[in-house]
Parts: sequence; C-alpha cells; structure tokens
Amino acid sequence: MAKYLETLRRVMDGDYEHASKEEKDAAVHDVIQVCSIAAAAVTIQPFPLLDTALIAPIQIGLVQAIGRIHGYRLDKKSILEILGTFGASLVAQNVIMAAAKLIPFAGWIITTSMAYALTWAIGEVSDHYFRNGRGVPEGELREMFKRVYEQKKAEKQAQNKGNDTLKERLEQLKKAYEAGLLTEDEFTRKKEEMLRSF
Repeated sequence: MAKYLETLRRVMDGDYEHASKEEKDAAVHDVIQVCSIAAAAVTIQPFPLLDTALIAPIQIGLVQAIGRIHGYRLDKKSILEILGTFGASLVAQNVIMAAAKLIPFAGWIITTSMAYALTWAIGEVSDHYFRNGRGVPEGELREMFKRVYEQKKAEKQAQNKGNDTLKERLEQLKKAYEAGLLTEDEFTRKKEEMLRSF
C-alpha cells in the first residue's frame, strides 16, 4: 500500500503541463499498474462486503491522478460521475467479488483477478476519456471498459491457473499475521511483493 500512496502522491504533486506525451504515458501506466496491484491486494482480506469499501478509494484516487496528468483537477463528485458512466458494471462486479469470497480456495483467485482487471479497465478508460478532452460518448466508454476488463481478467486468471504456490504462500503469510508473527505493515508489504510477482 505504501508504493500505491507514494505513486499517487508523486503524480498528484507532479507538474505535467509541459510534460511530453511519453512522460504522461509513463505516469499513467505507473499509476494504473500500482492501483491495480493495490486493489488486488486488498481483496485478500476475508470479509466479502469489505472489498468495495477498500477498493473504491483506490479507484477514485486512480481517476483523480489520471485526470491530473491530463491537466484536469477534479473533485470527488466529478470522479464519482465519471465512474458512474460504467454504471451497473461496477456494481455487478463488486457483487460478484463478494459472492466469490464464499467459494473455498478458488475464491481468492477470482476476487484478486477481478479487482485487478476492474481497476485496470477504469484506468485505461479514464486515460482515453481525459486524453480526448472529456468528450467521449458514454457508449464508447462502456464498450471500451467491458473489452479491457474482460481481457485483463482473462490474462490474470490464466496466470493464476494452477498457481498453487502463490496461493499457499499467501495462506502461510495470512496465518503468520494472524498468529502475531508479523506486524500489519510487514504483512501488507510482503503481500504486495507477492502480488506484484503474480
């Protein structure tokens, strides 16, 4: 989570007015990648309905940071309106993630893949939206969101198929934390390191 906050802080404090296209592209890619990993990381907690509350601030920060890179300063209301463009997709995905938590063993693969893909899609669509002066039709945004989300989810699930080693390592890490062998900061840092490699 520290890397996520550090990247967001760097982007929000950065001056992109005179940045080249390559510098802006690199900043957008960094913030999308870091926020997607952070969203996947928070789904490892065991409570089904808590995911949405933990992921929403990450996604709001992501949209705000991408807007900032493209020269837009947005308040929370504007960001929620942009996220609302995806409408039922976000609500439905969060409901599915909550339900997936109830599936023993396979649930974590589904939720981490979905959270990662959902956040990545929000990032890519937000970049497209701001890059085009906020004049993109809603239908186009929804279609792009669906396409990017499905592609990223499939990629992550393919990577995770048969990845029992990662699952076992995450379970061991969780048990070590619950047993008091790791502090919360150590647990979070190690979890992020594992997810970065998955």
